[in-house]
Amino acid sequence: MSIIEKAAAQFRERLNGELQSIDVPEWSEKDKPFKIYFKPLINFKAQEKIYTLVNAGKASEAICQTLIIRALDIDGKHIFRQHDIQALMHESDPDVVGRIIQAMTPDADDAEMLKKS
Repeated sequence: MSIIEKAAAQFRERLNGELQSIDVPEWSEKDKPFKIYFKPLINFKAQEKIYTLVNAGKASEAICQTLIIRALDIDGKHIFRQHDIQALMHESDPDVVGRIIQAMTPDADDAEMLKKS
């Protein structure tokens, strides 16, 4: 097995690993708690989409894009679609979205950097 094959296999193993989750009580219904599931990492292509927005001075859009890319249901399917970005940016609580992104980010400093950009 070549080194690139080993790198790809290691990445696939992590990417296909167990979903992590965060409780979002603000979005829960009366007797139905709401959880967002996510994978512990994303690929370079998804990261590039987010960092392009950050570098363009669009930190809020980058945060919402991160939520669109990473937020999954219990079955691993995306909760949000690309067309939801405007509603997320204009009609959702930035503190709640920020808290979700912070929980998804392995390095909390990255989420803080996005907020401050």
